[in-house]
Amino acid sequence: MIRFFNGLILYPILEKKARPRIKPKLLELRKYEQLPRLEQLQIQRDAAYRLALHCKSEIPYYQDLFKKHSFDIEKLKSDLRHFQDLPILTKEIVREQAERIKSKTHLPRHPRKTGGSTGQSVLFYYDDEGLDWTSAINLRAYEMAGKRTYHADWHISAEIDFGIPPLKARFIDWLKLFSQNRKRLMVGAFTDELLERAYRQLKSRGAYLVQGHPSSMYAISSYIERKGYKPKRLFQVFEPSGEMITPKMVESIEKNTLCKVVNRYGNAEFGVMAHTRWDDPYNKLKVFERAFYVEPCSASNLIITNFTNFGFPLIRYETGDIATVQVEPDATYMYDIQGRMHDVIEIAGVEYATHYIMDYLDHKIRGIREFQIVYEKGEDEPTAKIILENPADEERVRDALMARWQSGLKVKFINYEDLVFTGWRQKFRHIVDLRKT
Repeated sequence: MIRFFNGLILYPILEKKARPRIKPKLLELRKYEQLPRLEQLQIQRDAAYRLALHCKSEIPYYQDLFKKHSFDIEKLKSDLRHFQDLPILTKEIVREQAERIKSKTHLPRHPRKTGGSTGQSVLFYYDDEGLDWTSAINLRAYEMAGKRTYHADWHISAEIDFGIPPLKARFIDWLKLFSQNRKRLMVGAFTDELLERAYRQLKSRGAYLVQGHPSSMYAISSYIERKGYKPKRLFQVFEPSGEMITPKMVESIEKNTLCKVVNRYGNAEFGVMAHTRWDDPYNKLKVFERAFYVEPCSASNLIITNFTNFGFPLIRYETGDIATVQVEPDATYMYDIQGRMHDVIEIAGVEYATHYIMDYLDHKIRGIREFQIVYEKGEDEPTAKIILENPADEERVRDALMARWQSGLKVKFINYEDLVFTGWRQKFRHIVDLRKT
């Protein structure tokens, strides 16, 4: 009964008080999906045209870009493929031109930092309206996974000791989780002790949905199989976030927890951009076209334009991920997304997911701009290669890392040019094993 009270009464009250503009946008997303296809495409073109007008009138970076390439925004009224008359926007350009991309009227109040899994970390920004749209789309994504506000769910998190936060912050965090019927499933390392604890927690709650890094859920699933536990429906749906999920992971998770795996695609720059429909396979994701134009491609770089964030507009932005994008009679779909799969690293006999290392460096140690953990040729222990925000922090960061991992990990401070890129596309990965090359 308490779940229904939280989901149907408490959560809507808190949501309306905190972010009153989200619900109308969620209703608009639902309405958009019910419109005839021609009306949908007209709304999308109109949204793109309004964004382009805004960029032309007050965004210095785009003012220069449009002029340099003689870009005719009027053509967008008939076909969004005219965006391709402009060059691709990369993370490197955003890093260099960030101040010239910001709007002076739609204030970019909300910074977001990319995880760095497809290149160096970069700061992006949302205005209030843009952030509300990401929240609405996130709610619509949950609906596509079958989740309702009265359903219980788990969110997989890394178990990191950040110290005791202030009482007010703890209360707000508790209230947010309580109103959403959500609990955190803390998985910091893939030890048998922690995986057993996670398994028992999943078994005891009977949640509808589990969301989190697929590498962590895959570790739990593999543990269930390795221990010989009988497959049991521990929850209804698993939804990955933050990483690419692989066919091997999907097969194991569905087999050992008897759940359904759905899929979403998103990043820090845009929020959620696409999600699987209930009856579609996990590798087919429907794009939220009310907010995004994703350029068609075949096993190539994803190029995306967003219509809802006027504070920091991104036109023809290259995400660093790879997929096939097809425009079909009813919608645009992404297939077979590749990129941002977090590896697992073993330090002193204990396995850790990359996201745990990332969170520990970003939030516990701090002052680290980028990192990479590399197994060098002929070496049994990995080396943590660290790029500092401030070179004077070297001693502090080294001591903090050595205090956390007393053995099994070497530390080396490097510059960006010393990062290692792998594969035929020279993709950046946080964990690189050069012993195999």
